[in-house]
Amino acid sequence: MLLFLFAFALKIIYVIQSAGSLSLRVPILDAQYYDDLAKSIAAGQFTQKEAFFMGPLYPYFVALVYGVFGRNLMLLRAIQICGGSVTVVLTYLVGAKIFRPSVALLGALMLALYGAGTFYEGQLLMEWLGTLLDMLLLFVLLRDFGKSHVLKFALAGFLLGLSALARANILIFAPVVLIWILHVAKEERRFVSAAAFVVCALVAISPATVHNYAVSKDAVPITWNGGMNFYIGNSDEATGAFVPIRGVDYVRDMNTVRYVERMVGRDVKPSEVSSYWLKRARTFIEAHPGAELRLILRKTALFFNGFEVPQIESYDLSKTRYGIFKVLFVNFWLLSSLGLAGMIYSAREWRRRFLLYGFIVSYSVSIILFFVTARYRVQVVPAVSLFAAFCAAEVLPRSFATLRRAIPATAIFGVLVFLAWPGLLGIDMNYIRWRDHIHEGRQWSMLGETDRALAEINGAVALRPDDAESYLQRAIIYKDAGRLPDAIEDYVRSLRISPVMPGVHYDLAQALREARMYRAAADEYLKAIAQDSLMVEAYNNLGITYRLMKNPEGAIRCFRRAIRINPRHMKAYNNLGAALAESGDVDGAIACFKEAIERDPSYANSYKNLAMAYVAKNLLPEAGKSMERYLKLVPDDAGAAETLRGISAAIEADAIERESRRR
Repeated sequence: MLLFLFAFALKIIYVIQSAGSLSLRVPILDAQYYDDLAKSIAAGQFTQKEAFFMGPLYPYFVALVYGVFGRNLMLLRAIQICGGSVTVVLTYLVGAKIFRPSVALLGALMLALYGAGTFYEGQLLMEWLGTLLDMLLLFVLLRDFGKSHVLKFALAGFLLGLSALARANILIFAPVVLIWILHVAKEERRFVSAAAFVVCALVAISPATVHNYAVSKDAVPITWNGGMNFYIGNSDEATGAFVPIRGVDYVRDMNTVRYVERMVGRDVKPSEVSSYWLKRARTFIEAHPGAELRLILRKTALFFNGFEVPQIESYDLSKTRYGIFKVLFVNFWLLSSLGLAGMIYSAREWRRRFLLYGFIVSYSVSIILFFVTARYRVQVVPAVSLFAAFCAAEVLPRSFATLRRAIPATAIFGVLVFLAWPGLLGIDMNYIRWRDHIHEGRQWSMLGETDRALAEINGAVALRPDDAESYLQRAIIYKDAGRLPDAIEDYVRSLRISPVMPGVHYDLAQALREARMYRAAADEYLKAIAQDSLMVEAYNNLGITYRLMKNPEGAIRCFRRAIRINPRHMKAYNNLGAALAESGDVDGAIACFKEAIERDPSYANSYKNLAMAYVAKNLLPEAGKSMERYLKLVPDDAGAAETLRGISAAIEADAIERESRRR
């Protein structure tokens, strides 16, 4: 209990000091995904519209907190650091099973004083939950259940499955556990125990699998972000850390669905998005095996290096803002160098510590295969802390007791300290500051604080004036603020630096069209199409621009091209129908709207547009039926309801007139 209270007291100070953090006021990327999903679940939407993109366990947990207490982030973060404090206790209990209690206590204290761990526990992120479940899994596996071995392994399997629902890569630890079970379980129950472990893991995972198939009709066992993450870490642009995929706006298209659909020219299932990125990564690996090997080596170095590699929030920048991190002084450089040394000197007793070795190695591999960030490796820190404590409490005193032992020990420690030194890999802190300026700029923009947003983005421009994204991000903020001339100017600056960016040409065209500079907009749409011939949105919006320029023939060609690329692009169908009607081909418009309805009966505007085309042909009964179907899908459209009443009145008047003629 004292260990828990010690850890909790330190962590709650950080929660209080960072209560006004911008990252909490405006969550972005992963945090925004979790927050939005949790809010929808708390509001009663227990199933989602598509398969889970990221692990579902954390957002459902957050939804439970939101549902009971409202969206109280201080309370949520207090619960999370409470979970982190329990992890400290579990680390001691696990350590006490395979090391001396004094070593276990030192390892737990190191974990409690690890600043980055507390930092990530205070974010709207799942790392704390995965770490808690992993240590609980190790505790259950190492605990003596007496005669209830099968129950023990069944519980362990369920915990592994739960942890996979937080971050699926923990499943790589399953074979290690199975090997251990086959070794330690009683001979007559060995295979039953292994089966219980596997079955219960699958039972824990199954709700996500069933949900994903039910909503997407797609075989997604847990999540579908694996392909994208694999490509980020294994491509010609990869650095080993997180690097945004060129051409993807993660704020508006975090799961890259819009990007992939634009590339393949059709709607895609979640598994197809993942497969698209996996295929591109495999193409790179097969073409450049030497570069891939260098990437693997760099990612391995990054994983064990002391630098806290950021993905969204930078711990190294944030720790300067909060005084508690002067107390939480333990860093990964210390833990990694001592921990690796402890693993080397503990190798003689590898059988006793097999699970801990297996967990560290397997989990490390699961991250290195993709890309490395500090928060992804947090889940391995408790196990590393125990080996670090073993080194500090037992190896170092023995190694330096005599000169004969001190010389090789000094060499080993010196090499490990050097390899874990944060400055070894030449991480560019200006790049991290630049990315932080961009994140905060977008966040202030989302709050409507344009001046503060621009101040942040201007800081990014000052740091990297030759980077196209600096101006692109400022252009987005200008556009969101309605300052179109400034936005257009920065889009142009961005394209001067990097001309081959079809998405930026498209965004510039959108801004130009909004500014009623139609000819210039059309030129930019054409440039986007020249660089990406499958960009359906560019064809569709070029067609809209041609309509505004009174060029119906050009518009019709563009809409037809968009439909050929993606036969389910409903906006293109409806725009084509409107262009045909404007050119006098009302019958062609009716046929177009009917085809749109056949392809997607749920797209409401098709019925409304068909109704108006029928009105143009004086086919009022058909018009009335189409408008009624539209209003079933969009019952709150008062204008459409008024139009339907007019159509009904006209039908009634026609009926009266025909009746009077018969008389």
